[in-house]
Amino acid sequence: MSSESRRTHRRMIEPALSPTQSVAPPIPRRGMTRRAFCAGAAFLAAAGALPLAGCSSLPFTGAAPVRLVIKVPRTGHDVVFDDSISQVEMVIQGMADEFQRTYARPVDVEVIVFEQNQYDEAVEGSFDTDKSPDVLYGDYFNISTYIRTGRVVPLDDVATPAIRDDLFDDLWNMGVVEGRAYMMPYLARQNVLAYNKEMFRNAGLGEFIAEGEITAWSLSEWTRILDALSASLPEGSFPMMMYAGSSQGDTHIVTLLRSAGSDIYDEAGHFNLSASEGVSALRWIQDGVGRGWFPLHAENLEIEDCSSLFRQGQLAIYMVNNASITRYGDAVGLVNFPGPDADGSATAFASGFQIFDNGDAEKLQVARDFLSFVYGDGHWLDYAAGAIPASKRVSDRYGADIPFYDLFRANAGNVWDFTGNNPDTQSVRDIFYTGIHDLLMGKTTPEECAAFLDERCNAAIDEGWAKSQLHE
Repeated sequence: MSSESRRTHRRMIEPALSPTQSVAPPIPRRGMTRRAFCAGAAFLAAAGALPLAGCSSLPFTGAAPVRLVIKVPRTGHDVVFDDSISQVEMVIQGMADEFQRTYARPVDVEVIVFEQNQYDEAVEGSFDTDKSPDVLYGDYFNISTYIRTGRVVPLDDVATPAIRDDLFDDLWNMGVVEGRAYMMPYLARQNVLAYNKEMFRNAGLGEFIAEGEITAWSLSEWTRILDALSASLPEGSFPMMMYAGSSQGDTHIVTLLRSAGSDIYDEAGHFNLSASEGVSALRWIQDGVGRGWFPLHAENLEIEDCSSLFRQGQLAIYMVNNASITRYGDAVGLVNFPGPDADGSATAFASGFQIFDNGDAEKLQVARDFLSFVYGDGHWLDYAAGAIPASKRVSDRYGADIPFYDLFRANAGNVWDFTGNNPDTQSVRDIFYTGIHDLLMGKTTPEECAAFLDERCNAAIDEGWAKSQLHE
C-alpha cells in the first residue's frame, strides 16, 4: 500500500471530532520513547472532555482508578496500512492507552509483555498476585488450557449479535467449549508448507510446482519428492524441516503423523498411537532420518533453526503461515500437508482475548467493557489486517491488501485441530516432543515411542479432566 493510501486510511478511521472530543494518540512509532508517548497522551486527554469508550453496567463507587492487567506474548505482527507496527504488543498498548484515556471512570491499564515460552509462568504462575491477568491476548492452543481453570469467563454476553455476526464462524468456534465462548478471536494465522521452487527444479520436480494456489500431494508423492531432494541437494542442505528441541515441534509433527495415516486420537480424545496406523506413521518419520529427509540432529533443533535454514536456501520445505510467507515472495510455492483426502490438511490458530475472574466484580466489568471497546465501531479491529482478520468487515476492507488472503481464506475448510480439544494442551505438548526427540535419535522404536506417548499424554489428559472446571 502506498504512503498516500496509508494517509487516506488514517483519515478514514479517525472519527470526526465534536468540540468536546480529542484525537486518540497514535500507536507509538519506532524510536518514540514510552515516556514521550504517555506524555503526549496525557496532554491530549487534558485538552478536552473525554468521550465514553465503554458503558459500564456496574454502579462504580469512589474515584480511585480500577487497575486492569492485560498480558500479551511477544509476537511479530504487521499491519497493511501502518508499517510502523512490528509487534502485536504495540497494538494492544494502543488499545489500552485509548481505553484508559476515554473510559467512563478512572482506570489504570498495565500491559505486561512476556515471552512465548513463558505462558504458564505469566498466567497460572501469577494467579492470586497483583500481576494476575484480567485480560489475556494469546493463541488458542496455548490458552485453551486456562479455560479449564474455572477463571476464564464466558464472553457470549460481550459478543452482541452485531459483533458475533461480524466474526468468522471457524475462528469463533476455536474458543467455544461446551457451547459457550471463552475467547474472542482477533486474527488467525494458517500454517501450510512452503517449498523452494529452485531446489525443486534442480531435483527434477518441476511437475509439482504450482503457481497461484495452495496445492496438495499424496503421501506416496511426498515420499518420492523427499527422496529426490535428498539425492540431489548438496551437503549441508536438507529436504524438509523437522524440529523437536521443544514443545513447538508438535504442530507439524502431529500433522505429519496424521498425514502418514494415524488418527492420533480415539473417540474419547485420548492418544491412540499404539494402533497399527500410529506405529506405521511413527516409523515413516523415523525412516526419514535414515533417508536424509531432515536436518542433522533435528531432535535438538528449534523452529528458528529451521527458519534460518529455509531463508538461507538450505532447506527445501518449511512450514509457513499467511503472515510469514511475505518474506519469501515468488521464490516459494505453497502446499498443504498430506491429509485424509485429496485437498490435504492445514493447521491454524486464532489469537484473541480472554477475561479472567480474579474475584473483583469491578475489575471484571471493566475487562468486559474493554473488549466491548475493542470490538465496537472503532478502528482497533482494523489492526488485525496483516494476518487473517477475525472480523468480516475488516476482511472486506483490507482483504485485497493482505498478501495471499484469498488463498488462505479459501483453504480454511482444510484446517484441522491438532490439539484434540484436550483439557491440558500445554502438559501434553511438554510430553509429546520428548517422545519424538528419542524417536529421531533412534533411542526408541516406533512401538516404544507410541506406548510412551499414549501412556504419558493420556495420563496428562486424564489429570486435566480431573481438575477441569468451567466458570459459571
